[in-house]
Amino acid sequence: MSRTNQSRASIPSYAELVQTHGADAFFELANAPKFAFENLVLAQDANAREHCGGIVWESAFCLAKYLRERSVGLVRSSKRGKKALEVGCGCGLLGLVLARDFAFDEVVMTDQSRVLENVTRENVEMNRKEIGGAATALHVMALDWEVEEELKAVSERGPFDVVVGTDVLFSVHLVAPLLRVIERTLSDTRKSAVCYICVQRRSPDAHDEFLRLAGEKFAVVAVEKALVAFSEDDECEIFELRWKRAKKRKSVD
Repeated sequence: MSRTNQSRASIPSYAELVQTHGADAFFELANAPKFAFENLVLAQDANAREHCGGIVWESAFCLAKYLRERSVGLVRSSKRGKKALEVGCGCGLLGLVLARDFAFDEVVMTDQSRVLENVTRENVEMNRKEIGGAATALHVMALDWEVEEELKAVSERGPFDVVVGTDVLFSVHLVAPLLRVIERTLSDTRKSAVCYICVQRRSPDAHDEFLRLAGEKFAVVAVEKALVAFSEDDECEIFELRWKRAKKRKSVD
C-alpha cells in the first residue's frame, strides 16, 4: 500500500502509539508509513538512504511541545507581520505546527531538494486543509546550507523573527554553514528575534563546535533538557540563540 493511498482509519496516532508502546514508541512511529499527530497526518519513508529526513525524529516532537507550552510570550503573538523559518525540516512536522498554531504571517520550510521531493511536499499538500483556517502563508523551499544561490533565495523571503532547526548537528563540517544560514536569515532589527535549535548528541564534536562558534555572535542559552514521551535515544537539548549585538549584514561572507 502506498503512502498516498493509505486510509485515514488505518493511520496510527502519535498519542496511541506512545500510550501503547511507551519507550518503544519511536520504533513504531519511525516505521509507520503514516501517522497522525493531532489532526496533522505525516507520511514517512523509513527506507530513504540518501538522506535522514525520511522520518520524524524525537527532537521535532520535543521542540514542537516546548514552543507550544513554554514559549507563549516569545513566539505566539496577536501582532501580525512575523515570519518563521525552519531549517532541515524533513517530513515537516514542526513547520506544519508553526503554520497551524502560531500567529505568523509566513512560515518557510526548507531542506535539500531530494528531501522535499521525497516527503516534505507531500505532507504539506496533504495538510493544506488542516492548516487552511490559519492566516499563515506556508512555503517550501530548497536549501542546501552550502549552496549560496539557495541561501540567497531563502534570505530574500526574510528576515525571520523565529528560526528553528531540529536534529541539525550531526557533522562538524556542516556546523559553520548552519550558523551562516542563521546569521543570514534571523532578523537583526527586532529585539524578540530568536533561534531555537533542538538536538540529541549525534556527534559530540559537532555539538561542541556549534556551541563554540555560535557563542561568537549569539547569546546561547540551554533552555531545556528533556526526554520526549518515549526514550529510544538520548535526551533532547534545546538551545536559544539571540543576537549579542546588532549585526552588520555587509560583514557576512
